[in-house]
Amino acid sequence: MTQLTALERDLLACVERLVTASEASAKDLTALETRSTGRIERELAGLKDCVTLLIRSQAASMKALSGLLNDEASYKTLDESLQQSLTLAKAAAERLRDS
Repeated sequence: MTQLTALERDLLACVERLVTASEASAKDLTALETRSTGRIERELAGLKDCVTLLIRSQAASMKALSGLLNDEASYKTLDESLQQSLTLAKAAAERLRDS
């Protein structure tokens, strides 16, 4: 077996430290990616829910206004539809705030 020179031993020690640091960095980056991806997926799901609620809110408003213009709805029906629309819009705002 060949003896290593002091310079070779120092170089080998540096390489070992670099390998250890690289492995630790890779582990930390993988954990960060997992956390970030999960957070982004949760936020996207929240945004999807909000958009769905807002579309339902708009549809309820349009239906109520269309019925009123066609004399098919009373003001009470319009008020109920608009209240439903407002409830859906508030739910979307809460969902967005919580996500």
